[in-house]
Amino acid sequence: MDIKFQGTALVFCDPHIPFQDQRVIREVELFMGWLQPGLLLYPGDVGDWYGISTFDKNPTRADNLQKDLSSVGAMFSRQRQLCPNARMIEEDGNHEDRLRRHLWNKDPALASLDCLTVEKLYKLDESEVEHVPYKEGVLINGNFLVTHGDLIRAHSSYTAKGMSDKYGGCGIHGHSHRLGSYYRRNYFGVSGWWENGCLCDLNPDYVANPNWQQGFSLVHFTKDRFWVEQIQIINRKFMYGGKIYGSGGKKRS
Repeated sequence: MDIKFQGTALVFCDPHIPFQDQRVIREVELFMGWLQPGLLLYPGDVGDWYGISTFDKNPTRADNLQKDLSSVGAMFSRQRQLCPNARMIEEDGNHEDRLRRHLWNKDPALASLDCLTVEKLYKLDESEVEHVPYKEGVLINGNFLVTHGDLIRAHSSYTAKGMSDKYGGCGIHGHSHRLGSYYRRNYFGVSGWWENGCLCDLNPDYVANPNWQQGFSLVHFTKDRFWVEQIQIINRKFMYGGKIYGSGGKKRS
């Protein structure tokens, strides 16, 4: 998808519902409502699609797919109410792509049903959220790509470098669950790629002590330029403009 945009975009990815850190998401939503970004970008893995994973599954979670999908729809509805004037764009990640893989491999006869799409199951139309297929990405002003990503490297910033090597230009991606950035300068100027962190639980039951970092990003666009602000979340708190946001995990009334 190619779009033109001037203003501030908020990039929000990898909550992996139902494995999201709901208290962190609540703090980000409060900030979102205050900031009123003109563009909300969701580059993938909003839902985990755990029920149709090909990996071993905890039987207590295996039959909750409808509940998980309803939680995703509720999140989009909540954020639409918080930012009624924002443009909202969701791009599928590899976890959303589990639906396609499941249908093609297990139930190909059902793959053509209009009701069995990410757009329908996330109820994107109800919250006026635009949909972008997996790996297509959103190219903003012809010079900045927002995409889920299809590479994983071992350390922070390594995946950003890999995306720079593969795609060139400038952009931001999810998928790695890490925060990081990679810059390069050549004859044509300075370019960069950024890893957007995650908004999922840092201690899920399916992996021990993962090297992940929570965060999100703001990208400020003018007609022909952009500036990226990465916002790291540590112990459910973050700083923006010299002010600390977040309750540190304490329950709000």
